[in-house]
Amino acid sequence: MKILILSNLVSYTYNFRKEIIDAFLDRGHEIVIACDNDSPEKKSELEKRCKLIEVPFNGKGKNIKEELALVKTYSSMMKTEKPDAVLSFTIKMNLYGGFAALRSKVPFYPMITGLGELEKPGKLQKMLLLMHRYVMPGARCVFFQNQANMDFFKDHKIKVRKAVLLPGSGVNLSRFTYREYPSEDLPVEVAFIGRITQAKGITEYLDVAEQLSSLVVFHVAGLCDQQYRERIEELQSRGVIVYHGSLEDTRPLLDKISCLILPTYHPEGMSNVLLEAGATGRPAICTDRPGCREIVRNGVNGLYCLAKDSNNLMNVLESFLSMDYERRREMGIQARKTVEKGFDRQIVVDAYLKEVGEPI
Repeated sequence: MKILILSNLVSYTYNFRKEIIDAFLDRGHEIVIACDNDSPEKKSELEKRCKLIEVPFNGKGKNIKEELALVKTYSSMMKTEKPDAVLSFTIKMNLYGGFAALRSKVPFYPMITGLGELEKPGKLQKMLLLMHRYVMPGARCVFFQNQANMDFFKDHKIKVRKAVLLPGSGVNLSRFTYREYPSEDLPVEVAFIGRITQAKGITEYLDVAEQLSSLVVFHVAGLCDQQYRERIEELQSRGVIVYHGSLEDTRPLLDKISCLILPTYHPEGMSNVLLEAGATGRPAICTDRPGCREIVRNGVNGLYCLAKDSNNLMNVLESFLSMDYERRREMGIQARKTVEKGFDRQIVVDAYLKEVGEPI
């Protein structure tokens, strides 16, 4: 088969879809990837075995002409590449690529990696619901990353031919290995890793950092939205946080921290950074919402905090710091066990091989 993969960025595709790509390539299939190039190094790696077509992508773009141009690009790609199957990830690729695949009568397999704007009531939600109700029934199979998203589709009358529930994108347990918990003699270090945007809870994290930076080393890593750049730079200059920019590889940072903090209220599919932290053997402080609660169990391998509540987050972190060292270390061990038990990326790879028509 020739399989066309519609994705947003090269780095995203490499970090979270490479095992799926390799599985199909190892079975003799051809892979074409359409995505934007944000990492020449990872693009070069993918091009060793795949054809890569650069398609500019703006995740927040709402210009009608630009959005229609993307649909046209995908439609043209269906005609020139003549794929036997289309795999898509994230909402725009699912809708625009799905529409193009329907027109070209190509089987397509979208993955719901979170609801995004679909979760927020308003005019945009109404339009997105209509688009989903048109496109999704035509998919051969729709992959979901959490039960709440599956329930949302059912409750909002978005019909699908077949639904498969996956453990998010899973995590490569050979790449993210268990790492010994940081020594009791070292200062406690924590990290926020992810897109530095309001919905991910960065405001609350930075508020707590300003209060507790004399007790804890606060790390921040990720692409920074414009509205936070000035504050990030100011806190970095004062020594309140250590800002790493966008990391190609999160493992060195996860290795040194005692806890990951993700006070998100973003409509997650399944948090990849929570999976990576858990695989490394690090507990997490996160919100009790879909995409987080499936990974973190309060008091077992992490703690829950309230969304949009800096004071609560500070209290939860202080509670974590007050625990004895062995309990914190044991929470990290439980985090690894949780991920090993239910979130191995091989589960995701096997599901794709089965549903796209290749026997495992």
